[in-house]
Amino acid sequence: MKGLGALVGLIILGVVGLVGYVNHKVGKTYDVPLPNIQRATSPEALARGEMIYHSICAECHAPAGETQAMGAPLLDYPPELGTFHSANITSDPVAGVGNMKDEEIARMIIYSINREGKARLMPAFYGMSDEDVAAVIGYMRSDRPEFAPSPKKAPPSEPAFGGKAVMALVAGIRSEPRASVKAPPKGPSVEYGKYLAVGVYDCVMCHTVGFGSSDTKLKDPGLFAGGFEFDLKAYGGQGFMYSPNITPHETQGIGKWNLEQFKLSLTQGVTPDGYILRKPMPRYRYLDDVEIAAMFAYLKGVPAVATPKVAHEAVPRPKADKAADPEKLFSSLGCSYCHGPNGQFRDRLKQAMGKQPEDVAKWIRNPESFKPGTQMPTFATLLDETQALDLAKWVQAKNGTP
Repeated sequence: MKGLGALVGLIILGVVGLVGYVNHKVGKTYDVPLPNIQRATSPEALARGEMIYHSICAECHAPAGETQAMGAPLLDYPPELGTFHSANITSDPVAGVGNMKDEEIARMIIYSINREGKARLMPAFYGMSDEDVAAVIGYMRSDRPEFAPSPKKAPPSEPAFGGKAVMALVAGIRSEPRASVKAPPKGPSVEYGKYLAVGVYDCVMCHTVGFGSSDTKLKDPGLFAGGFEFDLKAYGGQGFMYSPNITPHETQGIGKWNLEQFKLSLTQGVTPDGYILRKPMPRYRYLDDVEIAAMFAYLKGVPAVATPKVAHEAVPRPKADKAADPEKLFSSLGCSYCHGPNGQFRDRLKQAMGKQPEDVAKWIRNPESFKPGTQMPTFATLLDETQALDLAKWVQAKNGTP
């Protein structure tokens, strides 16, 4: 009994210690020096900033179906972690970043530390080069409609203890000052591909299991082997899904893919086998061919390892059943994840009402031709014009609420 009591006491002390540590890490003020980085304004830098912003920033900072970066609810987190909201990063001087220094924005991008010195639950682009950070700030400061001033004040995030634990233990809080970072020369090289996959697009975070920063995960023997768990409740579904293996593993990874297949998957959200890539995987429509080739070269050169065992049975990935009727096609294509009863973009289907079904079908097959950078997959390789037209008519018959 004495031993049992001692064990219970140790457990209680451990829990109390963990709670105290997590609350301390999340609640403290971090005195991180401002980086010596100012906006870049050359046409080349603005183009680079636009590419990065629309690839990794726009989806979180613009509300569903909108383009203005006024902040939005972050629905990718299970409700047990709390409620989260991205910041208003328009040029409004009060609600946005209009009165922030370039250096303060740079610190936010690199460390995810706001101007008050508090950590936020957002990716810390600790490995992004100074030049790319300056390009993003330059684009944010440009006269673009995305950053037109919006007085809408973003509500504060309210993380539960689980959310705080994710910030402190899983994502990690990077507060140690870094030296200046310079990117390798742009080209289809392994070195440039590693910089992109780790420092800019942070593929390592979701495609490698475990805790800690990207630097920590780079040392993991399961690097890029997938298996990182996502709760589908965050996307209006049930069950769990896992990030895929993107090592050169012949059966579980991308070992048999060629460059064009990799590009199709990365930019259009469709794998060579016809599977649909679900959120939170972005569509990297703004990447150019050099960046895609560089990341492909890098990933093809990492060790080929098997996907680790997962904790739950995974919900099968959506795959188009071309023989299915429109209702079943809506499900097999994964449309319900975004447009179903609990989907983030359910109301957007109502925009299809009143339009010619032929125009809706064209949107379904090639949405990026209507809205560059859209996160909707490109279904042209999976649906012919007749199938897309049948699906469009079915959505309209349901009054945009399947």
